[in-house]
Amino acid sequence: MHQIFREVSMHSNLGRVIEHIGRPRFWTQLTLLLQQWVPFDHALAIFYPGSGAPVVLELYDAVPHDGPAMPAYLNGLYQLDPFYQACRDGISSGLHRLEEVAPDQFRQSEYFLSYFHANVLEDEEQFIVRVPGQGALSLSLATRQPFTLEQHGILTTICPWVLALMEHHWQEYSQPLQLTSAAETSQMRDALGQFGLSVLSEREMETAQLILRGHSTKAIASLLGISPETIKVHRRHLYRKLDISSQPELFALFLQSLGHGLENHC
Repeated sequence: MHQIFREVSMHSNLGRVIEHIGRPRFWTQLTLLLQQWVPFDHALAIFYPGSGAPVVLELYDAVPHDGPAMPAYLNGLYQLDPFYQACRDGISSGLHRLEEVAPDQFRQSEYFLSYFHANVLEDEEQFIVRVPGQGALSLSLATRQPFTLEQHGILTTICPWVLALMEHHWQEYSQPLQLTSAAETSQMRDALGQFGLSVLSEREMETAQLILRGHSTKAIASLLGISPETIKVHRRHLYRKLDISSQPELFALFLQSLGHGLENHC
Protein backbone atom coordinates (compact mmCIF):
# COMPACT_ATOMS: atom_id res chain seq x y z
CA MET A 1 0.00 0.00 0.00
CA HIS A 2 2.85 2.37 0.88
CA GLN A 3 4.41 1.78 -2.57
CA ILE A 4 1.13 2.64 -4.29
CA PHE A 5 0.88 5.98 -2.50
CA ARG A 6 4.54 6.68 -3.31
CA GLU A 7 3.97 6.08 -7.01
CA VAL A 8 0.83 8.24 -6.98
CA SER A 9 2.83 11.04 -5.36
CA MET A 10 5.60 10.73 -7.96
CA HIS A 11 3.14 10.89 -10.86
CA SER A 12 1.45 13.89 -9.26
CA ASN A 13 4.75 15.69 -8.80
CA LEU A 14 5.82 14.86 -12.36
CA GLY A 15 2.63 16.51 -13.56
CA ARG A 16 3.48 19.54 -11.44
CA VAL A 17 6.94 19.76 -13.04
CA ILE A 18 5.39 19.64 -16.52
CA GLU A 19 2.93 22.38 -15.53
CA HIS A 20 5.89 24.59 -14.50
CA ILE A 21 7.84 24.27 -17.74
CA GLY A 22 8.64 27.80 -18.86
CA ARG A 23 7.85 29.21 -15.41
CA PRO A 24 10.15 30.44 -12.58
CA ARG A 25 9.58 27.50 -10.18
CA PHE A 26 10.39 24.76 -12.69
CA TRP A 27 13.78 23.92 -11.16
CA THR A 28 12.33 23.79 -7.64
CA GLN A 29 9.61 21.38 -8.73
CA LEU A 30 12.07 19.19 -10.64
CA THR A 31 14.44 19.08 -7.65
CA LEU A 32 11.62 18.04 -5.30
CA LEU A 33 10.59 15.30 -7.73
CA LEU A 34 14.12 13.94 -8.04
CA GLN A 35 14.39 13.85 -4.23
CA GLN A 36 11.65 11.22 -4.30
CA TRP A 37 13.73 9.03 -6.58
CA VAL A 38 17.19 9.48 -5.05
CA PRO A 39 18.10 11.35 -1.84
CA PHE A 40 20.71 14.11 -2.17
CA ASP A 41 21.90 17.05 -0.09
CA HIS A 42 22.57 19.74 -2.66
CA ALA A 43 21.23 20.63 -6.10
CA LEU A 44 22.32 23.33 -8.50
CA ALA A 45 20.76 24.26 -11.83
CA ILE A 46 23.35 26.21 -13.82
CA PHE A 47 24.06 27.28 -17.37
CA TYR A 48 27.61 27.11 -18.72
CA PRO A 49 27.84 29.54 -21.66
CA GLY A 50 30.29 29.05 -24.50
CA SER A 51 32.38 31.84 -22.94
CA GLY A 52 32.20 33.74 -19.69
CA ALA A 53 31.07 32.89 -16.20
CA PRO A 54 28.32 30.35 -15.42
CA VAL A 55 24.80 31.57 -14.71
CA VAL A 56 23.08 30.13 -11.62
CA LEU A 57 19.44 29.26 -12.26
CA GLU A 58 18.46 27.62 -8.96
CA LEU A 59 20.23 26.51 -5.78
CA TYR A 60 18.92 23.95 -3.30
CA ASP A 61 20.49 22.93 0.02
CA ALA A 62 18.82 20.32 2.20
CA VAL A 63 20.81 21.75 5.12
CA PRO A 64 21.56 25.44 4.45
CA HIS A 65 25.02 26.63 5.47
CA ASP A 66 26.64 30.01 5.82
CA GLY A 67 29.58 31.22 3.80
CA PRO A 68 30.42 32.82 0.44
CA ALA A 69 30.32 29.51 -1.44
CA MET A 70 28.45 30.59 -4.55
CA PRO A 71 29.99 34.10 -4.85
CA ALA A 72 33.47 32.57 -4.59
CA TYR A 73 32.57 30.02 -7.25
CA LEU A 74 31.23 32.64 -9.66
CA ASN A 75 34.15 34.97 -8.97
CA GLY A 76 36.47 32.49 -10.66
CA LEU A 77 36.67 29.19 -8.79
CA TYR A 78 34.39 27.68 -11.41
CA GLN A 79 37.46 27.52 -13.64
CA LEU A 80 38.70 24.64 -11.45
CA ASP A 81 35.36 22.79 -11.62
CA PRO A 82 35.74 19.49 -13.56
CA PHE A 83 32.19 19.73 -14.90
CA TYR A 84 32.72 23.29 -16.11
CA GLN A 85 35.84 22.16 -17.94
CA ALA A 86 34.03 19.10 -19.35
CA CYS A 87 31.27 21.30 -20.71
CA ARG A 88 33.82 23.64 -22.26
CA ASP A 89 35.45 20.57 -23.86
CA GLY A 90 32.13 19.54 -25.44
CA ILE A 91 30.90 16.75 -23.19
CA SER A 92 27.79 15.05 -24.59
CA SER A 93 24.25 15.40 -23.25
CA GLY A 94 23.44 12.82 -20.59
CA LEU A 95 24.07 11.88 -16.97
CA HIS A 96 27.71 12.19 -15.95
CA ARG A 97 29.49 11.18 -12.74
CA LEU A 98 32.20 13.19 -11.02
CA GLU A 99 34.73 10.39 -11.40
CA GLU A 100 34.18 10.38 -15.18
CA VAL A 101 35.20 14.00 -15.66
CA ALA A 102 37.54 14.78 -12.74
CA PRO A 103 41.36 14.79 -13.10
CA ASP A 104 43.20 11.80 -11.65
CA GLN A 105 44.20 13.58 -8.43
CA PHE A 106 41.15 15.83 -8.10
CA ARG A 107 40.33 14.63 -4.59
CA GLN A 108 43.86 15.49 -3.47
CA SER A 109 43.71 18.97 -5.02
CA GLU A 110 43.48 22.00 -2.78
CA TYR A 111 40.32 23.07 -4.63
CA PHE A 112 38.62 19.84 -3.55
CA LEU A 113 39.95 19.96 0.01
CA SER A 114 39.35 23.67 0.65
CA TYR A 115 36.19 24.35 -1.35
CA PHE A 116 34.50 21.40 -3.06
CA HIS A 117 34.31 19.06 -0.07
CA ALA A 118 32.76 21.75 2.14
CA ASN A 119 30.31 23.17 -0.40
CA VAL A 120 29.63 20.63 -3.16
CA LEU A 121 30.17 17.80 -0.65
CA GLU A 122 31.57 14.31 -1.35
CA ASP A 123 30.06 13.11 -4.63
CA GLU A 124 28.31 14.69 -7.59
CA GLU A 125 26.38 13.68 -10.69
CA GLN A 126 25.10 16.06 -13.34
CA PHE A 127 22.33 15.94 -15.91
CA ILE A 128 23.78 17.89 -18.84
CA VAL A 129 21.97 19.17 -21.92
CA ARG A 130 24.01 20.60 -24.78
CA VAL A 131 22.47 23.81 -26.18
CA PRO A 132 23.84 24.24 -29.72
CA GLY A 133 25.49 27.59 -30.24
CA GLN A 134 24.98 28.64 -26.62
CA GLY A 135 26.65 26.27 -24.16
CA ALA A 136 25.45 23.60 -21.74
CA LEU A 137 22.57 23.40 -19.29
CA SER A 138 23.22 21.41 -16.12
CA LEU A 139 21.41 20.11 -13.08
CA SER A 140 23.91 19.01 -10.44
CA LEU A 141 23.04 16.64 -7.61
CA ALA A 142 25.52 16.28 -4.74
CA THR A 143 25.68 14.11 -1.63
CA ARG A 144 27.60 13.86 1.62
CA GLN A 145 28.12 10.15 0.91
CA PRO A 146 29.04 8.64 -2.48
CA PHE A 147 26.11 7.72 -4.69
CA THR A 148 25.52 3.98 -4.60
CA LEU A 149 25.38 1.86 -7.76
CA GLU A 150 21.64 1.49 -7.22
CA GLN A 151 21.16 5.26 -6.97
CA HIS A 152 23.26 5.82 -10.07
CA GLY A 153 21.19 3.19 -11.83
CA ILE A 154 17.97 4.98 -10.90
CA LEU A 155 19.32 8.33 -12.15
CA THR A 156 20.44 6.65 -15.38
CA THR A 157 16.97 5.14 -15.86
CA ILE A 158 15.13 8.45 -15.44
CA CYS A 159 17.77 10.45 -17.33
CA PRO A 160 15.94 10.56 -20.71
CA TRP A 161 12.84 12.29 -19.38
CA VAL A 162 14.84 14.56 -17.04
CA LEU A 163 16.89 15.80 -20.01
CA ALA A 164 13.73 16.23 -22.10
CA LEU A 165 12.11 18.34 -19.37
CA MET A 166 15.24 20.46 -18.96
CA GLU A 167 15.55 21.05 -22.70
CA HIS A 168 11.87 21.94 -23.10
CA HIS A 169 12.02 24.36 -20.17
CA TRP A 170 15.15 26.00 -21.56
CA GLN A 171 13.44 26.59 -24.90
CA GLU A 172 10.52 28.22 -23.10
CA TYR A 173 12.34 30.18 -20.40
CA SER A 174 15.88 31.03 -21.50
CA GLN A 175 14.97 34.41 -22.97
CA PRO A 176 14.34 36.20 -19.62
CA LEU A 177 17.80 35.22 -18.37
CA GLN A 178 20.53 37.84 -18.32
CA LEU A 179 23.00 35.67 -20.21
CA THR A 180 24.88 38.70 -21.49
CA SER A 181 26.15 39.27 -17.96
CA ALA A 182 28.32 36.17 -18.32
CA ALA A 183 30.14 37.59 -21.33
CA GLU A 184 30.49 40.99 -19.69
CA THR A 185 32.23 39.49 -16.68
CA SER A 186 34.41 37.03 -18.58
CA GLN A 187 37.42 39.34 -18.75
CA MET A 188 37.58 39.84 -14.99
CA ARG A 189 36.87 36.16 -14.31
CA ASP A 190 39.62 34.67 -16.52
CA ALA A 191 41.99 34.58 -13.58
CA LEU A 192 43.16 31.04 -14.30
CA GLY A 193 44.23 31.88 -17.85
CA GLN A 194 46.09 34.95 -16.60
CA PHE A 195 47.47 33.41 -13.41
CA GLY A 196 51.21 34.07 -13.12
CA LEU A 197 51.32 35.87 -16.47
CA SER A 198 53.82 38.49 -15.32
CA VAL A 199 56.41 36.04 -13.95
CA LEU A 200 55.85 32.55 -15.40
CA SER A 201 56.68 31.11 -18.80
CA GLU A 202 53.86 29.72 -20.95
CA ARG A 203 54.68 26.13 -20.00
CA GLU A 204 54.90 27.04 -16.31
CA MET A 205 51.49 28.72 -16.52
CA GLU A 206 49.99 25.63 -18.15
CA THR A 207 51.54 23.45 -15.47
CA ALA A 208 50.19 25.66 -12.68
CA GLN A 209 46.68 25.59 -14.17
CA LEU A 210 46.67 21.80 -14.42
CA ILE A 211 48.05 21.40 -10.88
CA LEU A 212 45.24 23.63 -9.57
CA ARG A 213 42.65 21.51 -11.39
CA GLY A 214 43.94 18.32 -9.77
CA HIS A 215 46.09 16.64 -12.41
CA SER A 216 49.04 14.49 -11.35
CA THR A 217 52.54 14.99 -12.74
CA LYS A 218 52.06 11.99 -15.03
CA ALA A 219 48.71 13.29 -16.31
CA ILE A 220 50.11 16.78 -16.93
CA ALA A 221 53.01 15.28 -18.88
CA SER A 222 50.58 13.32 -21.03
CA LEU A 223 48.37 16.35 -21.68
CA LEU A 224 51.30 18.61 -22.60
CA GLY A 225 53.20 15.93 -24.50
CA ILE A 226 56.38 16.19 -22.46
CA SER A 227 58.12 13.99 -19.89
CA PRO A 228 57.17 13.81 -16.19
CA GLU A 229 60.69 14.93 -15.29
CA THR A 230 60.22 18.09 -17.36
CA ILE A 231 56.94 18.75 -15.54
CA LYS A 232 58.75 18.43 -12.22
CA VAL A 233 61.28 21.01 -13.42
CA HIS A 234 58.47 23.37 -14.46
CA ARG A 235 56.80 22.92 -11.08
CA ARG A 236 60.02 23.68 -9.20
CA HIS A 237 60.60 26.78 -11.32
CA LEU A 238 57.06 28.12 -10.96
CA TYR A 239 57.11 27.52 -7.19
CA ARG A 240 60.41 29.39 -6.96
CA LYS A 241 59.20 32.30 -9.09
CA LEU A 242 56.00 32.58 -7.06
CA ASP A 243 57.94 32.22 -3.79
CA ILE A 244 55.90 29.24 -2.60
CA SER A 245 56.63 25.61 -1.75
CA SER A 246 53.31 23.74 -1.84
CA GLN A 247 50.01 23.28 -3.64
CA PRO A 248 48.01 24.93 -0.80
CA GLU A 249 50.15 28.05 -1.27
CA LEU A 250 49.57 27.90 -5.02
CA PHE A 251 45.81 27.71 -4.42
CA ALA A 252 46.02 30.63 -1.97
CA LEU A 253 47.77 32.72 -4.62
CA PHE A 254 45.04 31.84 -7.10
CA LEU A 255 42.41 32.99 -4.61
CA GLN A 256 44.34 36.24 -4.17
CA SER A 257 44.37 36.71 -7.94
CA LEU A 258 40.57 36.45 -7.93
CA GLY A 259 40.39 39.12 -5.25
CA HIS A 260 42.70 41.45 -7.16
CA GLY A 261 40.64 40.92 -10.27
CA LEU A 262 37.52 42.02 -8.44
CA GLU A 263 39.25 45.04 -6.93
CA ASN A 264 40.64 46.13 -10.29
CA HIS A 265 37.25 45.73 -11.90
CA CYS A 266 35.59 47.82 -9.23
